[in-house]
Amino acid sequence: MAVLSKLLFSAMGALAILYGLRGIVPEFKEQTRSKSIALAVILTVFFVFFDVAILKNVLFLCAILIYYLKWVYGRSSFIASLSILFLYLILILTSMITSNLGVLLLNEVLDFRKVFVSDKFNALMIFWLMYVILLRYYQLIMKIFKKITHFNSRIERLLVVSNVLVFSFIVAYQKMTFINLVKINSTGLIDVAQSSSVPGFMNSTYVLTTILTFSVVILINRLSIVDNNMENYKYKAETDLMTGVLSREAGLTYLKEEMMNSVIKGHDLTVAYIDINDLKVVNDKYGHKEGDRLIKVLSGIIQNNLRDFDVITRLGGDEFMVIFRKCNILQARKVWYRITDEFLKTNTNGDYNFKISASVGFTEYHPSKHSSVIQLIHEADEAMYLQKKSIKAARL
Repeated sequence: MAVLSKLLFSAMGALAILYGLRGIVPEFKEQTRSKSIALAVILTVFFVFFDVAILKNVLFLCAILIYYLKWVYGRSSFIASLSILFLYLILILTSMITSNLGVLLLNEVLDFRKVFVSDKFNALMIFWLMYVILLRYYQLIMKIFKKITHFNSRIERLLVVSNVLVFSFIVAYQKMTFINLVKINSTGLIDVAQSSSVPGFMNSTYVLTTILTFSVVILINRLSIVDNNMENYKYKAETDLMTGVLSREAGLTYLKEEMMNSVIKGHDLTVAYIDINDLKVVNDKYGHKEGDRLIKVLSGIIQNNLRDFDVITRLGGDEFMVIFRKCNILQARKVWYRITDEFLKTNTNGDYNFKISASVGFTEYHPSKHSSVIQLIHEADEAMYLQKKSIKAARL
């Protein structure tokens, strides 16, 4: 029974890691299910045989995750290590919160180093609640940063204020954590004589987490506001005024460079040609104002459901193009399925007079087959036209 219990809670710890990676690594959820299952098995076995209260085991776990992201998921060493740094930071902060709440609410001492694999259901419920909240907060912050294309004085002031508040909260919380842990040690609830590494580990973790937190927040600001804006938004200097997505010229320039990168670096590249269904009907029935609204709503749904490194451009009128970087045609279709689900949800809500739908054609770039941007787009356009033609035939 003890073995089954250990296996169960080890599996829950593995699920916590997987859930965190899905929230932090953009393309993690797009990978095949077999890769996630394999990683879950590896992590479960690790937690069964290795005690994560030992620092060297924690480092070994991080090394496994970095290796897996790099070699199995094809992430660069920098991105893989940075992703695991984010994951560890969120895990340790969640565990500290759970440990403090355990003392306050459950009146028991919880070893924050391994809360996510503990056999205490009440503590696990607290952990998962806090874990989801922190991951959602992280995703919200990254989403906000992703949408920022320029800064005015008001936004700069908000960033400064938010950073100061975050820093103040972290310092206050770390101080409370440290005081609580000192009190726990002084009460004798943890036998320091039998576990001499506990005080040292707690103190070093407190200092390390503080340093990491400050570093990560600064890093997020720099990458998202400076480097990311300069790299991603240099193509967005020319944007479509109605929708805010890339203009035709900027989109074609971006696609041309990505075709070159695909050849040099050997990564996949897929293009989707999109045409809004029934725009003319909406214009004739409700007026061009509602037609424009349809264009804005549809492009907004597409943009909000793309991966971080995918790009949407308006080619003109009711036609759009999505450029899927590091993505084959099957993966691009999976992203589009998620987008069509959002179309259906919006239509079900009945917020608009019109129904949202679009015809789409996909083409995967092959250097030997597609010698120019126009040729690649034309093939995707033809695939889109065939789908639109089949939709019209099905309505007759």
